Amino acid sequence: MKIPDTIREIFRRKSQTNFSLAIYSVFIAILVWFIVSLTLYPSVPKTIEKVTLDLAIGSTATSDSTLSVISCDVQNVKVKVIGSRTQIANIDSDTLTAYVDTDNIYTTGRKNLPIKVKSTNGIEFEVDSIKPATAEVVFDKYESVQFPVQPKIPNVTFDKNKTLNPNEFSCEPNIVTITGPSSQIKKISTVYAVSNREMTLDSSHVLSSDEIQLFSEDNTIIDQSSVSFDTTSFLINIPVLTVKEVGVYVQIVNAPATFDQNSLNLQMSTNKIKIASKNSQTEIPDKLEIGKIYLSAITPDYSKTFNIDQTLEDKNCINMSDTKSITVTMNSENISKREITIDQSRVNISNAPDEYDYKVITQNINLEIAGDAETIEKITPNDIVADVNLLNSNITEDQFTYDVIFSFPKYPDVWAITDYKVSIQRTPKETTTSAEEMTVSTTTTTTVSE
Repeated sequence: MKIPDTIREIFRRKSQTNFSLAIYSVFIAILVWFIVSLTLYPSVPKTIEKVTLDLAIGSTATSDSTLSVISCDVQNVKVKVIGSRTQIANIDSDTLTAYVDTDNIYTTGRKNLPIKVKSTNGIEFEVDSIKPATAEVVFDKYESVQFPVQPKIPNVTFDKNKTLNPNEFSCEPNIVTITGPSSQIKKISTVYAVSNREMTLDSSHVLSSDEIQLFSEDNTIIDQSSVSFDTTSFLINIPVLTVKEVGVYVQIVNAPATFDQNSLNLQMSTNKIKIASKNSQTEIPDKLEIGKIYLSAITPDYSKTFNIDQTLEDKNCINMSDTKSITVTMNSENISKREITIDQSRVNISNAPDEYDYKVITQNINLEIAGDAETIEKITPNDIVADVNLLNSNITEDQFTYDVIFSFPKYPDVWAITDYKVSIQRTPKETTTSAEEMTVSTTTTTTVSE
């Protein structure tokens, strides 16, 4: 029994010796390989992913200090470097910086520049490759420009008979300073302070803006990513007015009482407009006078355009329609004109002051009349009344000219289209003593003598 135990002990000791030799052998092999590697291959390659390209947008990084980087199409690169085994192991994306050389950039525009790499911890290495090798960089000048701000409320509606007063629709502040690349700033045509809130209003209201919108001249929205604002907070004032649709008419001036104005058959380019009063306490009329027309100016081919905005401004109202002007024309169907002459006997002077006598010294008046084509052919001088009305006149000369108003009492659809003045002579009234007054005076004198 002792012999097998002895044999087992001998094998155990030999196994331990062989295992130790194996470990020593591996260690020596590694040491030899390391020494050989350092001797035969002192430099090795290494690839580093996602090395950040250090090019701050908006920074001044050029030879021309007025230029700044606007954009770059590369954010990070893949770099393959070669260096000492003992040092290159410490290189990673945190110890490398990628950059472009902007020292020789003097002009604005898009530049294709080579990408370079440097160490941030002093380790030396050789760059084998950089992917991508170049970057497209846009350079421009930054500037700050002030723009007027307009309010915008796309989702606000108004109750029935209520509307927005465009003249007082505003925001506060109404000016904003925008800073950005000059090429981008030049594109800006309109700036809006926008509230996207949905609501229906029946009275004036104030809203806070949600955003700013920039538009070019062709009404294209502009990207704001490269610009900044001195403020993005605006209050939008929304003034609400009561609106009403009213009829329109013109007033005929110097028409005699016997004339039928409906016979004129004047036509308007529109018969109704929407208006609002600037004063909430003022009642809006059902019909609005847009202007005055002298009867004598209305010829068969008459046409005149009235500015509605100016008319409403005079009446303290606001035009809420798309109509900016109204044209009045004469419907000349069956309307004609002719000339006729009357003498001074047909001219009457009315409302003359008592202390003077007045006499028309113009012999004849060549008159042009208009009306129904058949009717005016019947007119004779005896059908015409010419009146010189001196009521409220301020006459200081003995001979003067004065307007004549013509009427046709028997024909209310006929009118004169001639503006005429006649010459008038003024003389003081004579003071006369009656025969009876003379007799009384003589009798009284004789009695006193006795």
